[in-house]
Amino acid sequence: MKAPGCRPPYDSLQTALQSAFPLDARRLAVLTALVLAMIQARTVVLYALKTHVQLLGSLEVRYQRLLRFVPFQVPDGLFTRFALQCLPEGPLDLILDRTNWKLGGHHVNILLLWAVWNGFSLPLVWSLLPHGGSSSQATREALMERFFAACPGRTFGGLLADREVIGKDWFAFLTRHRLDPCIRLPATATVGRYGLPVWACFKKLQPSEVRIWSRPLVVYGVALRVSATKNAAGETLYLAHRGRASTNLRRYARRWQAENLHSAVKTRGFNLEDTGLTRAERVSTLLIAVSVAFIWACLTGELLASRMPCPFSARNTDTARLFRLGLDHLQDLLLHPSPTSWWALSALMPRFEG
Repeated sequence: MKAPGCRPPYDSLQTALQSAFPLDARRLAVLTALVLAMIQARTVVLYALKTHVQLLGSLEVRYQRLLRFVPFQVPDGLFTRFALQCLPEGPLDLILDRTNWKLGGHHVNILLLWAVWNGFSLPLVWSLLPHGGSSSQATREALMERFFAACPGRTFGGLLADREVIGKDWFAFLTRHRLDPCIRLPATATVGRYGLPVWACFKKLQPSEVRIWSRPLVVYGVALRVSATKNAAGETLYLAHRGRASTNLRRYARRWQAENLHSAVKTRGFNLEDTGLTRAERVSTLLIAVSVAFIWACLTGELLASRMPCPFSARNTDTARLFRLGLDHLQDLLLHPSPTSWWALSALMPRFEG
């Protein structure tokens, strides 16, 4: 029997995933092979991955195993609990956002909930929307309820979201679940007792100026503080929040990390948009494999950066560099198999396992 450090990466990763994903052995084997193949090939196209997956059989047999795996629905909550195990204890800020692309005449529109952590935003749970455009109140509530069911007892600092995630029912839902909103308002949103548009409360705002309304205002039925600032390009941000404006403006800036991650799993990393899959259950299963690979790359990049003489800063650009640093390192180890690379990958697995 081989020592743990001498085991091939396929065996080590399957062991690391076993406790988080108690699946049938054959399905766990395909999930493991898929994650490793995505890192090696940096693609999600199943036809291209058939030459990389470490599965038995001919190329056609391997391709058919991948095709049979993606319609499988991983039990709800498994990935969410796995992702949370990779995060430290304590309150977490959440980001609710969409990513979408078009494949022919079909919209692939995904509503995702992320956790903000140490310069990264890690995916937690998602829902495939059967249409283009914004999500509905019912869809958002259902997504959040699935998330709460997967992590009872965990505390969260607040929810960051863009101006499409608004509404009286939505703000009431956040209040019931004790999630502090840090949400951008459209300029036409009405606030206060007299229902003034928010832009009218912050006239003649100068670039880089931060202005805070002197007292809480009623925003979609909930009493919140409202702040505004304008960037150098002349775009104004109206923000509804609880607590200090300076703190919440910094928190809201983290929402852009979601955009950073979208590019990481798309053009900068695994080219998610190249998939020919459009059916919701197939895209969702593929997203689990991509997200596992993404989390592993992020954790590896953070570990490697901590060993460098000049660590990266917490800026978004460095967050993307950390992801690429980890992905490059994992890809290099997998593409050059040797006892040394197996030892190196084995040392990274416990960190990945959480």
